[in-house]
Amino acid sequence: MAYAQGVNESSYFKLEGADGTLDPATPWQPLRLISNGLSQSFEELESDERLPGRHTAESRRGASSVTGDLEAELTFGTFDMLLEAAFHGTWEGDSLKTGSNRRSFAVLKHNADIGRWLIYRGCEAGTLAIDCPLQGKIGVTFSIIGKAEEIYEYDSETESLAEPTDTVMMTTFEGDLLEGGIGLNHATALNISLDNGMEAIYRLFGRDPYDVKLGRINLSGSLSAYIEDDRLKAKYLGETKTPLVVTLTDGQNSYQISMTQAKLTTATEEGSGDDPIIQSYDLRAFNDKALDTEITITRVAA
Repeated sequence: MAYAQGVNESSYFKLEGADGTLDPATPWQPLRLISNGLSQSFEELESDERLPGRHTAESRRGASSVTGDLEAELTFGTFDMLLEAAFHGTWEGDSLKTGSNRRSFAVLKHNADIGRWLIYRGCEAGTLAIDCPLQGKIGVTFSIIGKAEEIYEYDSETESLAEPTDTVMMTTFEGDLLEGGIGLNHATALNISLDNGMEAIYRLFGRDPYDVKLGRINLSGSLSAYIEDDRLKAKYLGETKTPLVVTLTDGQNSYQISMTQAKLTTATEEGSGDDPIIQSYDLRAFNDKALDTEITITRVAA
């Protein structure tokens, strides 16, 4: 008996029109994912009615929501359209800044072993997270908020699937990190999170979301490093904003991520015995008025 297995699941996405329509002539773009956690859920409204014999009255279905994470290893060129959606900006001269340009898209999930297609409509990228661990793979996660999940009938006569990118994953064995224009060569981890404050809103007499609101830009993260001097501690104690620039690369192609108004907001130090002491900081990055962005990504192809 056939059953769905993760190894046979593939995901695709396509931008929607202004009214949520999909152009069949536009190919579905492959998403090279570790996991696709999108699903639709419903609140359960439990009755408070008192019934004889201590029985419980039947519950009813409440508001619906479509949420989930698209998790992946960062590869060059694969997620540029999703990065654009998460930034609410537009790639201009291979540079991307934050903005308020909303893009909705549909995500298609295919379980090839059982021939099932599911579609998630009205999706937007609520949060983007980039994880740079010590001696590891660079991860990227798009937290998605959408409007509806449906069974989908894929028509191979009128629709098509684009070829996936073939770039290799990026790791923290390559690249560099600058703080204040100087190499931070003793860093041990870096995480960046762009939260758009998106939330589904509802109306009377309907379960599906009325709309998805767009909130304020909240750019945060964390940074840890060995302690070589008081360079980071001084920035933290002085509440001094400092530029952080990280270059992520696969050895040929790269993304340069710049946060010119970063501030270290909390600090801890941990280490015991003969282990190195690690200094760790939470950080926030604020709008650079001269650039009109909290964060900039520049892509550099081989």
